[in-house]
Amino acid sequence: GDTFLHAAEGNNAESADIATVSSKESLAGDGVVFSPAHDVNGHGDKVTEAATAAAAVTDGNNPAASTNSTKGSRRTRQKHRMTGNIPDVYWRAVPLEHLRHHPRFEPLPHPDTVKELKSLEDVRLFRQESWQWDALHSGRCTTSQATAALGLLDPEAGSVLGIPRSLQKGAVGAYHRLRKPALRSLDDMNEVLCTGEGNSPPDLETLDYPVWDSKRTTRFRGTTSFAALYLPRIKRTDLDRRRQRLKDYYLDDSSRWLARMQWGNAQEPTAILTALNYFSRAVPGTIIREVGMCGAGLDINSTSSGSEGSGLIVGATPDAVIHYPNGTLEALEVKNHCPFVPLYWGSRRKGGSKGKAEDLFRIRESRMEMEVPPAYVPQLMLEMLSLGPQCRSAIMVRQTATKGAVILRLQRDDDWINEMMYWLNQFMETFVNSEVPPPPNVFWEDGEYSGGERYRAFVNRTKEISERAEHVTTVPHKEIQRVVATRSFQIPLFLD
Repeated sequence: GDTFLHAAEGNNAESADIATVSSKESLAGDGVVFSPAHDVNGHGDKVTEAATAAAAVTDGNNPAASTNSTKGSRRTRQKHRMTGNIPDVYWRAVPLEHLRHHPRFEPLPHPDTVKELKSLEDVRLFRQESWQWDALHSGRCTTSQATAALGLLDPEAGSVLGIPRSLQKGAVGAYHRLRKPALRSLDDMNEVLCTGEGNSPPDLETLDYPVWDSKRTTRFRGTTSFAALYLPRIKRTDLDRRRQRLKDYYLDDSSRWLARMQWGNAQEPTAILTALNYFSRAVPGTIIREVGMCGAGLDINSTSSGSEGSGLIVGATPDAVIHYPNGTLEALEVKNHCPFVPLYWGSRRKGGSKGKAEDLFRIRESRMEMEVPPAYVPQLMLEMLSLGPQCRSAIMVRQTATKGAVILRLQRDDDWINEMMYWLNQFMETFVNSEVPPPPNVFWEDGEYSGGERYRAFVNRTKEISERAEHVTTVPHKEIQRVVATRSFQIPLFLD
């Protein structure tokens, strides 16, 4: 899904197609008007010359016509269409290349500019979309494999934790991943990863139009809402081009569930921006930093093939890291809950070819529960472990399309982390090193591989940890910063 989206949109295609306009009223959530504060010269919220020029280049229309004509008036809120055939997985998403230019966000360098690693931990300099980041996953127990290797996605443990059946996939996939050869030593990593090539050219990241304006404060009912004003706007012609690219993609049954994965990938920067806006307001001076694979330098990792122990190496990539002005930090993980689900599980058309054509998708939205799902506890704990002992908590943002977001905090539990490492090493020694595929309900069932009461206590403890997550705040839909349209038309969730 990730590969399709990048191929379909092209490098910087979405951001290049977005018209950059600065208006007297900046819209954030649907039907809610945010009014920027006046500038220091007392001239109000003027359109800057740079923004006007960029708008004239990207939108052939008069830039002044792109501003809202109903100053101070309330817009009529329209309901979204609830079914359709072409879900817009990029719906109002802020592109990652734009987030990297935010004044409160520190991006990683272009991966082709990383010419030498001075320590194992320096591999965190490689961005998530780079081929180097992909290469680091081979043979390494990362967050995508840890939950499965712990047996938490097997039917028995999964039922205790309340994990949906659709996520109960067993541990065989983790077994095959961990059998692959891994980059362990600093010499190997420098030789393989620091080639200075293989990624998109660095000059493609240069933007010739303004993206953020931090001098003009965006306000909502007198309270500062956003750390910087987002200038780009999307045009109807952009949606038309996107519609043409996606119109036939979801007709195939096997492609329909990919919309959920694609939504999560495309909306990730927007959810990071939600956290950035909240924490920079709650704790002035806070910044958010991009990060790659962390934990390669942990002492618990076996950094050579001849090392004692099971040979386990771990690592984790938070979506970002929150750095506070007092020197503390937190891992940031965001989960974007896709609003699109298939209308029917079986046939694409109700009643067969002679029946009336039906839409392929429907909208399903619900407010987020105030807890970290148990399946994500290993992910957050492994991220905290990989960031080092100074990381004592992790933030999870659970964001929806139209129902707002919740921000949760999970405290580090070193006793649970020690148990996690024990069972991951057991998995390596019992199955991976012995070349024995794990059976269903690994460690749970009585028999040769049973973990007994110790394992059952670990599973129960996982559930307890998920339920004790702290609810930091709820962010209403209208206070989530997203892309808006050049003429303030409501951007539909479906493109057809």
